[in-house]
Amino acid sequence: MSEELYNLPLYYDVAFSWALEPEIDFFSQLFREHVPFPVERILEPACGAGRFLVALPRRGYRMTGYDTSPAMLDYARQKVEEAGTSGAVALVRAEMETAVFPREFDAALNSINSLGYLLDDEAIVSHFRLTGEALRPGGIYIVHMSCAWDGRLHEEGSTWEMEHDGVKVKTEWRIESEDRDARRSHQLCTMEIDDRGTKQVLIERHELRLWILEEFKEQIERCGTLELAAIYEEGSKHERVSLDAHINGEMGNLYYILRAL
Repeated sequence: MSEELYNLPLYYDVAFSWALEPEIDFFSQLFREHVPFPVERILEPACGAGRFLVALPRRGYRMTGYDTSPAMLDYARQKVEEAGTSGAVALVRAEMETAVFPREFDAALNSINSLGYLLDDEAIVSHFRLTGEALRPGGIYIVHMSCAWDGRLHEEGSTWEMEHDGVKVKTEWRIESEDRDARRSHQLCTMEIDDRGTKQVLIERHELRLWILEEFKEQIERCGTLELAAIYEEGSKHERVSLDAHINGEMGNLYYILRAL
C-alpha cells in the first residue's frame, strides 16, 4: 500500500467498509473444519484500519493486529475503543517479514491480498516462517489473494461506492499490467472522495507480487512451519478447489488455508 493512502485511514476505512458478517461466518466454518481445537486467539498481519479488530471480537475472539503505519494503528486503536472491543484487542507496529510473536495463536488471517506487498521470495518465506511459528500446531493461516492471469486482463477492473457518516468514497481498482518475468502486478487505484462536501480525487499506482501457484507452494514448503491444506473460492458457496487445480487470475481472489506444523 502506498504511503499517501495509508496516511488517510478514514478514507481507506470507508472505501473497504462492506459488511464482514458473511466472511466471518466462513472463517468460523474454516476453524471448525480445519483446526483441531477451539479458535480463540487470532493474529492479523497488515490489520489496516481495524475492520476485523472490531468485527471478530464481537464473535468472542481475541485479536492481535499489526501494521507498519502509525496513522493506521492510531485510527484502528480509536476505532476499537469506540466499538468497545479494545479489551480483546492488542495492536503492534511491525513489518510482515520480521514480526515475531509467541506461539499462542490459534489462527491468523490476511485479507484482500495484503500479502502482495511482500515482493521478494525471501521476504515472503520469512513472513510465512514467522507466522507459522506464532501459530499453535494445527492452527491455520487464512490468506486471501489472486494469481496471475492466463488471458487478457479485464480492463474495467472493479468499481464500488461506500458511505459512512457523511463521507462518500467511490473506488475503482484494476490491474494495469502483469510482468511474469519480474513477478510483478501493476495495479491502479482511483478514489473519488466526498468528505461532507469537500471533494478530491486520489490516484495511486501499486506494485504487488504476481502470484503463481507453484511458486507459492514452494515458498510455503521452504518456510518449514506451514503447509497448504486447502483452497476455497469466493462467493456464497465457497466451493473447495483441488490443490492440484490450475489456478489463474480469472478465478478472482481465493482463500488459501495454510496449516501450522
